[in-house]
Formats: sequence, structure tokens, C-alpha cells
Amino acid sequence: MMRLSRHAGPILAFLSFLAAPLAAQVAAVAQNGGIRGQVVDSVTQQGLAGVTVLIQGQPRQTATGADGNFTLSDVAPGTVVLKVTRIGYGPQTRSVNVTAAGTAEARFVLAPQASILEPVVVTGYGTQRREAITGSVSTVDPGAANVGVKTNVDQMLQGRAAGIDIIQNNGEPGAGSQILIRGGSSISNTNDPLYVIDGVPVINVPTEPSSYGVGGTPALPRNPLNLLNPQDIASITILKDASSTAIYGSRAANGVVLIETKKGNRSGGPTVEFEAFQSLLSWIA
Repeated sequence: MMRLSRHAGPILAFLSFLAAPLAAQVAAVAQNGGIRGQVVDSVTQQGLAGVTVLIQGQPRQTATGADGNFTLSDVAPGTVVLKVTRIGYGPQTRSVNVTAAGTAEARFVLAPQASILEPVVVTGYGTQRREAITGSVSTVDPGAANVGVKTNVDQMLQGRAAGIDIIQNNGEPGAGSQILIRGGSSISNTNDPLYVIDGVPVINVPTEPSSYGVGGTPALPRNPLNLLNPQDIASITILKDASSTAIYGSRAANGVVLIETKKGNRSGGPTVEFEAFQSLLSWIA
């Protein structure tokens, strides 16, 4: 008993030394307060879900629930600045006074605000912000290019991108054309770029087989892009430098023309667009 009592004193002293910081931390947590509140829409007065609520200057943040309510616990007493942000709404900041062992209330009313989206460019392996592109890329707006009578995509590119030369082989409707991006690079091989439509590479070869007509002359080649309706084009991006070969290989040695077509969406009902052109040719005897 004497031996046990002799060792019990130091052990109890050591345990009390370890428990002192823990007790201090528990006491400090007990003295902290909390913040609760709600974020609503200024028009509908309904709660907004997914709103980010953070304390400025501290690594503390949370998000509102489906009803727009939020809760922040274990906040040190004092005045803190709350900031709420959500896409499509203007941000707000507000000072909140937190008391020891108390819960402060905060209510935010966010007004809708249009967000300016940064332009993106299709690069073959996804999309990037325009200012983040280091290579030579040109974009063509289909809405501005599809003016007048355009029968194929090649005509939409004429005069719309720097360094792009389009040579029409003949004057027949739907006839083949030659596109040169920054001039020719080969004497014997083709200088045509690689066409990629909705992520699928298209072999740019004449769609009509080499055969002889009635008069003994071979049939004129047709443009392989005649399958596309200019009205269905959503975006056109032209990759003009050597970085495109890292994506598509040697096929992109003459550049790449990326074409994205329009796709349906769930918003709104069905829409129908119709355009017609008529011309009259008169002969003077």
C-alpha cells in the first residue's frame, strides 16, 4: 500500500496537467456563440438554396439549405462581417455582433443581377477561356457569317478569319473548294485542313467517285461539307498553329476547323424556323 500510494501522487498530478488545457478549450468553446439566419429572393421572398455564407477574414463558411436557412456555430464573440454570394444574384455583406454563448440572427435579401460570362473557345479537348488561349485561334460567329444565300460552311468562312484563303474550284452549286490556313505546306500532298464536326473528324475528300460522264469528262468533285446546313451551325473555331497537332496528330498539320452544331434544350417549347430565297433571271432579246 505504501508503494502504491507513493506512485499515485505523481500520476494524478500528471493527469491533472493534461486535463487543464482540455478543460480550458471546453470552457472557451462554451463561451463562443453562433449565427443563424436566412437568405431570400427580393422578388419572390422565397428562400434561396445553395447560397455561400462566409465570415470575412476567417476560414469559416457554409451554404444555405433548401429553405434558405443557414447556421454557423462556434464563432468567437465580437463583431464579424458576413458575406453571402450566389450566381445570378448581387453579393451582400453585413456586420453581425456575436455574444458569448448567444446566437445572433441575420437575414439577407438578394436581388437578381446579370452575370457577365467570359467567352470560351472550343479547342478540341474541351473549352477554355478566351484569354487563357496561348495558341493562334480564330472564331467565327455563325449569326454574323450566315448572311445572304450561304449554301455551305466554306462560304461562311470567307473573309471572316485572318490567314484563311478559300479557293473555289468551279462555279457549280455545291462544288468543291480548297481551304488554305496560313498558305500551303506541301507540293504533292493535300493542303486541306482537318474538319471536326461535333467531335468527330471528317475526311475531307470528294464525295462523288471519279467517273466519266457522257461527254468523256470526269465528274466534278463535290464539297464534303454539303451535308451541313448553315442554319444548323452553332460555332466555328479554327486552330491555326502547330499546337493542334498535339491533339489530332499529323492529320492537323494543315490546321483544324472545329464545327459545333446546334442542340436542343429543355427550356421553352418547340420552335420552328423557316427561310426562303427567290431569284428572277430575265433575258433581254
